[in-house]
Amino acid sequence: MTINLPVYYINLDSSVDRRASMEAQLQAVGITDPERVSAFDGRKVDLTQVSDCDLQAAQRFLGRPLRGGEYGCYKSHLECLDRFLATDSPYVMILEDDIQFDENLFSIAQETIRFFEDSGTPWDAVHLAPGRLKIFESVDQLSHGHDLVQAYYFPQVTGALLWSRQGAENIRDNHSVVTMPVDSQFRETMTKRASGFAVWPTLISYIGADSDIDGDAGGRKVNDRSWYYGLAKQRRLWRNKITAWFHKLKG
Repeated sequence: MTINLPVYYINLDSSVDRRASMEAQLQAVGITDPERVSAFDGRKVDLTQVSDCDLQAAQRFLGRPLRGGEYGCYKSHLECLDRFLATDSPYVMILEDDIQFDENLFSIAQETIRFFEDSGTPWDAVHLAPGRLKIFESVDQLSHGHDLVQAYYFPQVTGALLWSRQGAENIRDNHSVVTMPVDSQFRETMTKRASGFAVWPTLISYIGADSDIDGDAGGRKVNDRSWYYGLAKQRRLWRNKITAWFHKLKG
């Protein structure tokens, strides 16, 4: 039985070519009614003037200022979760427009959902595009040589995610104020809750271009990093790894 699985994809109004590419890919695999979500362009936003961003918390977490593009990417994902929660669907797939996906993406997603329904395993999100995996455990064999794994150390990047209603509600209830990039927030949350999963090998490749909404003009900046930038990075890395190992050994 086919599971009703809404598909949203994030796309800037100005990114016409990427929209055409996504629509063509989706139609090729039989997804004829995806919902395009207009991306929030935060690159020119003065973050000191917005009420849903804690710049001091972001500075402590990152060891540098939060970028406007990072804020926009976060807001775009929140908009998708809001639209999902306004429906009665129990699941949603959220894609970004800088990806190319395997033709089996949607059949694998259906299998994954059936596993959770049959086993009763609680879950928040499934990462469909992990670049690599660390601290994980296989929980089910899927079709076409893929495995469903519990990703205790949840992968970053956010090109393709499968969400449960429980996972979406948790993000909206507890993490609506932006204090870090969205992929960092998802890693922090899923690792702490031990509620993140992933499909491996990855079902997604990236088209090789910079994200339109997550980048800022001028490229990666280094001159605005605080003296503790490296310490902050190592702190969050090891905190999450220790938490991930704790959950893996415990369960």
